[in-house]
Amino acid sequence: MTSPAPRMDAAQFERVASKCKRWSERSLGVAKALIVEGVSLSEAAATHSMSPQQANVIRGRFLAKAEDQRIEEFMRREKPKLASSALEPYSAQMQTLRDKGYTIEQIVAFLKESGVSTSPTTVRTFLRSIRA
Repeated sequence: MTSPAPRMDAAQFERVASKCKRWSERSLGVAKALIVEGVSLSEAAATHSMSPQQANVIRGRFLAKAEDQRIEEFMRREKPKLASSALEPYSAQMQTLRDKGYTIEQIVAFLKESGVSTSPTTVRTFLRSIRA
């Protein structure tokens, strides 16, 4: 059983389409037919003089743009509640020290000299997270 094709209303579509500066009217037309109007893939492709595969690729790209825009709108509306790690700005230096054979305790001392108070456990966990 296949899932129903993703749908959006005309206003949502126009918000996303306004960000598609380099898209042709033909591409936007097929995307709108598929996503807003619910036209079948073969019918939308034939109407816009393209193969169903081309129409499907356009639909996928448009929906990806819509998802990107949805995430951007959310991030504008909502500020992150977790502060970014104080170690993040030092990740390259910490990685270099680790690669050169420095111990976790020595890396903690380096960070302390840089004004960052942390623990060996926090540094170890952070280094593991950036290697993953």
